[in-house]
Amino acid sequence: MNWSVKSKEQEKELRNLYKKFPDIKKFLLSLGCGTDTAEDIFQEALIIYCRKKSNPDFHLHTEPFFYLKSTCKLLWYNESRKTKNTFELPREVSDIQDDWFEKELRLKTLENAINLIGKKCREILHLFYGKGWSMTDIAYKVGLRNDKVVKAQKYRCIQEAKKLVIQLTPSEDRLTH
Repeated sequence: MNWSVKSKEQEKELRNLYKKFPDIKKFLLSLGCGTDTAEDIFQEALIIYCRKKSNPDFHLHTEPFFYLKSTCKLLWYNESRKTKNTFELPREVSDIQDDWFEKELRLKTLENAINLIGKKCREILHLFYGKGWSMTDIAYKVGLRNDKVVKAQKYRCIQEAKKLVIQLTPSEDRLTH
């Protein structure tokens, strides 16, 4: 998460949003969501909010509580769609033409895939893509023979992550992307 609590104001805002959880939980339960799922959705919505907040181009046109509540509603809609629960969004919500939600879902799928590929793969990908290390430096750090072995391992890791992303993506979404 890029948006870290840097000020007392940001910390206060997060505390206030956490205090609103019972209201959001009640709302989600009224839509047919379970208690544990409601908690997970709330946490995921907070992560989305923090990511959006860290983007300098993001301008919030509503109270953070309402943004969080709407995000929870959309996340529950997506979750219920995956599990084949029937839940209809009101027309005004389902007509939103904002692609941020789809991007967040793809990012979450990618994060899930990376968490499943194994510790060594995560480390190699993080060092290469996240920190920009050379193959030689990565080989030394993770205990592989040389840069060619790291390059081959990185390729296998990426292929495994792609395979997992496909498996984790709902079949109807695979047809549209």
